[in-house]
Amino acid sequence: MTHSSTIDIDYKFAGPTIARFHRSSAFVRCLMGPFGSGKSVACVMELLWRAAEQKPAPDGKRYSRFAIIRSTYPELQTTTLKTVQAWVPPALGVPRLQPPMTLHIRKGDIDCEILFLALDREDDVRKLLSLELTGAWINEAREVPRAVFDALTGRVGRYPQMSIGGPTWSGVILDTNPPDTEHWLYRAFEGGDTPRDWELFKQPSGLSPEAENVANLPPGYYQRLAAGKDPDWVRVYVHGEYGFVQEGLPVFPMWRDSVHVSPEPLEPIPGLPLLLLGADWGLTPAAVFGQRLADGRWHIVDEFVTENTGVIRFSEALTAYTRSRYPLNEVAAVWGDPAGNVRSQNDERTAIEIMREHTGWRVRPAPSNEWTMRREVVVSALNRMVDGRPGFLLSPRCRVLRKGFSGGYHYRPIRASVTGRSYDDKPVKNEFSHPHDALQYLLLGGGEADVVMQRVRRREPRAERFAQGSDYSLFDHSRDADNDHPRHSASRRQRQATLSAPW
Repeated sequence: MTHSSTIDIDYKFAGPTIARFHRSSAFVRCLMGPFGSGKSVACVMELLWRAAEQKPAPDGKRYSRFAIIRSTYPELQTTTLKTVQAWVPPALGVPRLQPPMTLHIRKGDIDCEILFLALDREDDVRKLLSLELTGAWINEAREVPRAVFDALTGRVGRYPQMSIGGPTWSGVILDTNPPDTEHWLYRAFEGGDTPRDWELFKQPSGLSPEAENVANLPPGYYQRLAAGKDPDWVRVYVHGEYGFVQEGLPVFPMWRDSVHVSPEPLEPIPGLPLLLLGADWGLTPAAVFGQRLADGRWHIVDEFVTENTGVIRFSEALTAYTRSRYPLNEVAAVWGDPAGNVRSQNDERTAIEIMREHTGWRVRPAPSNEWTMRREVVVSALNRMVDGRPGFLLSPRCRVLRKGFSGGYHYRPIRASVTGRSYDDKPVKNEFSHPHDALQYLLLGGGEADVVMQRVRRREPRAERFAQGSDYSLFDHSRDADNDHPRHSASRRQRQATLSAPW
């Protein structure tokens, strides 16, 4: 690549699709294709190209600033950064590896700053809200929430400042293997409502005569890649087609779609008019509708999943949906993420207080946010059979929850060794994690925490529990879980009745 400034790198387009990608100046461009098709290298070259094309400021310098986004820090460091280092000669700049990871390219009249951000670091996520960028690259975009992409579109085009000429080009580029047809990327680019200045560049199958980048791959690469693989895996990673592939280690391996999914959409039980909700806040808030039957079985009847929605708008939309979809059912209780009880620095109100105000519902923090307990309450329900019927039944209406149970909600592999593969100790944050968080809060508040703790108490003598320093008081419903709301006080006897009437 030789351009108008002083960057000189020997780079040849990996194929006609990537050539079209480079020729485009669209504000949003997504490069989608199979493994090994040259997507990441093309994005590195695109950033360098735009840095070289930036018009000079009054002092003669070509200023630009880009962010490179990846879902986790290990992937950012071992994959994305390695690609950048392989194509950016040390003479142009050496990355700073300590957080915050940066690469400052100063060559001739080019002054280009590149920031590397991982979404599993809270400081990096907060930093997105204040960045002033020329452009951004989201690497493996299917692993990144829509809300992050939306936030980036408001941070690009703001550097260099207009007072010194502004950016020659600004925008967001993305590369990815194909997601499934319910992913936000599919809806954004294939849903029929794509903005005019957004473009999708889809590469051909690795096994087709038009396969790209094969000159840079070993002979027979795609044939060996496809050998012995699941057809769904081959569809996504070899043919570059939309599909769902289970990644990592499923959080709930005991899930059986044929057992735990109702053949027909579930409706609230007429004789049990009370509806319980679980809610999760954050960038993509979600809610789950469920009922706990008198025999302890759970019916999960619906889900409500949003993207890039604040607490107020989420509360209003959820209320409208509930009233239109379930007009005959009372919302007995809402159990939310306990983090929603932390006061905002802006108006000193909590997410739970805001939701109470805008819904009129009884909104409470779930009894715990401890991951082991959150997982155990779902495992407890999934493993239960009551008179030959599953203790947990999901409506087919809950498509995101269902795909999450089938592997979308998973632990990410972090390394392999002679003793086997290791995984993160917390699930990946993705489009499946938010409704699953809401489900866990629903089951925790709805009585499953008591079921789990009673099982633990039967298994461990009291003296042994306390000798180990265990503290189960958090899950004791004799304690008033509503002590932050004076209208919701209850007697000890009422709290102990959670198995039959958790609300």
